[in-house]
Amino acid sequence: MADGSVNEEELRELYFDIRRRKDKDKALTGILDLTGVTSFNVDCGVIYGLAQLPPTFVDPTLRAVVAPTDLLFGMARMFQIAGSDTRKGLLIVRTLSEALSTLNFEDAHFHKHEAA
Repeated sequence: MADGSVNEEELRELYFDIRRRKDKDKALTGILDLTGVTSFNVDCGVIYGLAQLPPTFVDPTLRAVVAPTDLLFGMARMFQIAGSDTRKGLLIVRTLSEALSTLNFEDAHFHKHEAA
């Protein structure tokens, strides 16, 4: 989960933190909820660069990005498209309930990780 203002360095840290936490928790699915992001100061080149890295979750793992604003949705779609060769199952949605419904997890119980 990301909150407040997010810059390029924080986004990179978030990407690698998700990987560390996924490995530690042996997570089988993931939802990145960007609902709390109030400012997103990240260059398109950074998004493209992250999309070229090996994916945190490999296909066919279920995962989604919740991107409620037009800017966040567009940046998430850019990431999805740029990394489409290795992230075919990545979903980009507007709300958490849409993510849960699309992933068939309406009754699932998740725990939230705060930034390290």
